[in-house]
Amino acid sequence: MQTGVYGIVRHPLYSGLILAALGWAIFQFSLFHLIGTAVLFSFFDFKARREETWLNEKYPGYGDYQHRVKKLLPGLY
Repeated sequence: MQTGVYGIVRHPLYSGLILAALGWAIFQFSLFHLIGTAVLFSFFDFKARREETWLNEKYPGYGDYQHRVKKLLPGLY
C-alpha cells in the first residue's frame, strides 16, 4: 500500500476532505468555514494518530513508511 496515492500521503481520504473543506472556506471567503476546517483537521489528525498506533503494532514496517510519507498534507504534514 505504498504506491499510488498512498505513496504521497498516508491518509488520502482524510486529506481529501480537509482540502475540500479548505477550498470551500476559501471559495466562501468565510472565517467560520475556515475555523470548521481547522476543527476537521484536528479531528482527523487525532483519529489518524490512534489508527497509526494500531498499524504500528500490526505491521512491523509501518514505522519506516511513516518516516517516508507525510500523514495528511502532501509535502507538509
